[in-house]
Amino acid sequence: MLSGGETQRRLLAQLLEVKSGLSVDELAGRLDISRSAVKQHLSGLERDGYVARGSARKTGGRPGQIYVLTESGIGIFPKQYSWFSRILLQTLRGRIGEADLGEFMFNLGVDMSAMALPRITGKTRIERIAEIVRIMNETGFVAQTVPDEEPGKLPRIECRNCVYHDLSKDYPEVCQFDIGFISGLMGAGVDQEECMQRDDGQVCRFRFVPLA
Repeated sequence: MLSGGETQRRLLAQLLEVKSGLSVDELAGRLDISRSAVKQHLSGLERDGYVARGSARKTGGRPGQIYVLTESGIGIFPKQYSWFSRILLQTLRGRIGEADLGEFMFNLGVDMSAMALPRITGKTRIERIAEIVRIMNETGFVAQTVPDEEPGKLPRIECRNCVYHDLSKDYPEVCQFDIGFISGLMGAGVDQEECMQRDDGQVCRFRFVPLA
């Protein structure tokens, strides 16, 4: 979130256009604002990690400090990930069919869970569920544990949002990725009891199948 609003966004856009960076004077001229205003915005953007100081170069006969975009600064600008993902899913479904796409997404989720396995190694089942919720929240979910209705049963995981909301409307097979991911981390089967897309509910809720 940019604290300086539109002016800071315009400043970042100028740096995006000139990858080699711009000086305070150059930015002031391009934005038609004062040097002091540019410095103030740059100070905030540098503090927040959106810009960094590059190599000095001669501007007007004397060395001048150059500012460049960081990776975080580039990340401010919109990306067409949703469009790209939709194209991939459409192509895969057309080639392998809905059933195999669901299986593919499930297996992909299991494979991706391997990267987070060190975080749950050695934990009890209850501790694993709590850690899975933390991992999901780190990736954009608003997740929490909720007690099972039956005493002695494992807590369930409840999500109040879907990070694939637009995609899952047309490609419900995407939900299998989450099931595979959670299952892979827990080492147990997972039932999706409620889906905000499929069941027109308010949450997505996952229940663990007890180990035999």
